[in-house]
Order: sequence, then C-alpha cells, then structure tokens
Amino acid sequence: MKSELTFVTVVVTYGTKKRLAGVINTINAALEAGSSRVYLIDNGCSYDLEGSIRQSCSIDKIKFKRFEENQGSMVGFSSGIRKVLKDKAVSDDDYVLILDDDVILDREFAYAFEKVENQITTSDKHVWSLYRKDREHNFNTNYDRNKKYFVNSIAGFSVFRRKGSYLTKRTIKSIGSPFFIPWAGTFMRKGELRQVPLPKSDFYVYEDDAEFSLNVRDQGFEIYRSTELILREGSKSWFEGKEKPESGYKLYYQGTVPNGRFLYKIRNNVFLTKSRLMTNEVVFRVNIVIFVVAGFLRYGKFNKQGIKCFKQLYQAIWLGWNGKLGKRKDWIL
Repeated sequence: MKSELTFVTVVVTYGTKKRLAGVINTINAALEAGSSRVYLIDNGCSYDLEGSIRQSCSIDKIKFKRFEENQGSMVGFSSGIRKVLKDKAVSDDDYVLILDDDVILDREFAYAFEKVENQITTSDKHVWSLYRKDREHNFNTNYDRNKKYFVNSIAGFSVFRRKGSYLTKRTIKSIGSPFFIPWAGTFMRKGELRQVPLPKSDFYVYEDDAEFSLNVRDQGFEIYRSTELILREGSKSWFEGKEKPESGYKLYYQGTVPNGRFLYKIRNNVFLTKSRLMTNEVVFRVNIVIFVVAGFLRYGKFNKQGIKCFKQLYQAIWLGWNGKLGKRKDWIL
C-alpha cells in the first residue's frame, strides 16, 4: 500500500567532481523514498553539475539553482528553502526535507515517518530532525540537553552548569528532543517552514543551522528526533574519529584540518551566544577565558605555530563578540 506522505527535497552541494557520486546517491535515494521533486543547489561547484546530473538522474523531477562561487552554507540552504516556498506546485501541506550532498535516505522513510508521527501527542507544532546514524554518539540515553546547557557557553563549554538542571527526560525513550539541529535532516511542512525566519547573520559557514534552530523554537515549535527516521552517512565530518568525535581544539592546534573550520565555528558561536543565549555577561566572559587558556595548555605548544594559532583564535573570538562576520580570505576551508 502506497504511503500518503508527500514531500520534496532540497539538496545543497559544492566543491569538485569528487563529490558528484555522493550527490547522485543522495538524489536517487530521496527520489526512491518518495520525494516528488528535488531542488538541487549548486553552491559554486567547479564542474558542470547540471550536465553531469542529467546523465545519471531522473531530470524531470529536479530543479536547479547555481551560484558561480560558493556562498557558504547559510546562503546555499536558505536559497533552496526560498525556491520551495515560491513554488506554487508544492502545497503548504507538503513536507520539505533538507539534505546535504553525502547522506542516504532510507527507502522506507515515508512508512517509518507515518508510524513515528502518530506517536507524538504532546505537540501539534513540531519539526523533525532525522537520526544521523553514524554521528549521533550520545542519542541512546533517556535525556536531552535543554537550553540551560547552552546559555553563556562557548562551543558548549561552561564551568557554571548546575548538575541535572540542563537535562530533560524524554516521554518516549526512542524519540529525543535536540536543542540544536543541523540543516541536513530537517523535515517539516512547507506551511510551517514559511513561519520560521531564515538566518540573517552573515555567518558564511557554521552556526547558521543553530540560528535556524533557535528561530524554530521561537515560533513555538518542538523539535523531535527518532531512531526510526534514519539518514545514513556517505562520508565523515572533519571532526569525526574512528570511534568518537575528535576534539576540534586538538585538530586545530595539530594543524591536521584547515584552520577555518575551527575559527569560523568559534567566531560564529561567540556571536550567536552573545546575541541569543547570553544571560550573564560576566559568566560568559569567564567561560571564554577558561576555554581559550585550557585549550592552549592541553593542545597548544609554546612555539611559533602554537602562538600563531592562539592569536588567530583570540581574533576569531574578538570578531564574534563585535559582530564582525562574513567570509575571511585568511581562514581556509
């Protein structure tokens, strides 16, 4: 029996042709799972993405939008969402699924969703964030971090939390309520998506999805995640180790990843926390100082490269504190 769920999918990609196979797999998996249309955002790809896709996918179900240069994740995902909102062929009752270019949606997603959706009785206004099986290292508990975990923190670090106050017990153990969610895996009705302001801060990359998460909650929506709604990973994130996430601090000071990945994350997090989650400036400042000093003492080195990294991190925090965002030529991704 065919599922009654109707949804469309936004996929954002960038970079070189090395990513093409992942893009094709993501698109085909979404279409096989029942997506009626895919909005493919070419965020400055260095090759002919549309021409390549035409040879491998059902092109009549794909709508393209291209940027000549990479505009960053905020512009990429926001432009895909706007394209859906403007498309009159998609009704407000249809769902919208947001994906990046290296995830695989389960073929039975529509049936799984209808089953899980019927378990939610506590909130009419809610958004789903799909379970990213190979990245959710702390999901299998009976508690979720709430807003108190993140207030006055820097990159989730704080020395002022009261034990137990920042955890919320789940009503259903297999259905969590994450406070922040990534773009990839966000699933909600178009009419509800229209109610949520898109990020306005010029983050370029990182934390734009966190701002969107806060906007979702500000509009009165709950956020849910279930182990039944799975996204499988096609690749690892820069901070993913063999068994658990690596410390971004460690990778930054070791120089094993481009510096921009850590610096954009910290700068943008400082800005977002100060503007949306700071309740006590003194506490926030103390957390920042301890975060910077402790990170250097643990992972940094008292040599030329170590001092350079320390200064760049200080600059990133200063920029975030003063709202000086946007793309930086000296921060490499």
